[in-house]
Amino acid sequence: MKTFKLLSIYLSLVAVLSACTLPGISGSPNQTTDQNPAGSVATLTSQVNPIQTQIAIITPANTVPVVIASPMSTPFPPNTPVWSVYQYTCELADGGGTMTMNLTWTDSSNNEDGYKVYRNKQVIATLAPNSTYYVDVAFVAAGKTLSYSVEAFNQDWQASSSTITYGCQ
Repeated sequence: MKTFKLLSIYLSLVAVLSACTLPGISGSPNQTTDQNPAGSVATLTSQVNPIQTQIAIITPANTVPVVIASPMSTPFPPNTPVWSVYQYTCELADGGGTMTMNLTWTDSSNNEDGYKVYRNKQVIATLAPNSTYYVDVAFVAAGKTLSYSVEAFNQDWQASSSTITYGCQ
C-alpha cells in the first residue's frame, strides 16, 4: 500500500514537473525507468542551473497494482424535528367542530429528503426539505381528539417528533 502511494506521488510529481517551464531551468526533467531482478527503479532528474536533483522510487517486481474505489457516502439519519409552536382553533358545529391546527417545527437537519406530517398515525402531507410549517384543517367529532407528529426522512432513515394531541371541546 505504501509503495502504491509513493508511486502515485511520484507520478503526480513527474506530471507537474514535466508541465513546468520556469525561468532559470535549463532543460526539462528527464524520466528513466530501469528493470532489474529486484523490481523497477524510476528516476526523475531535473537540472536547475548547476544543481541536479534526483528522485528515485523502487518498487518490487512482484507488486500488483491496487485500485482503490472512491468511498461511498454512508447515509445517516436526519435530526429529529422539534416542535416550535402548535396552535389550534375550533369552530364548533353539531357533533363536533372543525379544527385548524398550525404546526411549526425546527429544521435542524441538513440531510433530509423531506418531511411527512401525520394525523392519527396517517400521512396527510409530504413536504420539501427545509420545510418548517404546515396547517391542517379537519373535523373532530365531539369527545374525540386528533394527534399530530412530523417526521424528517431521507433515503434510509426517519426521525419523528413527539406527538401532540388536541380536540375541540
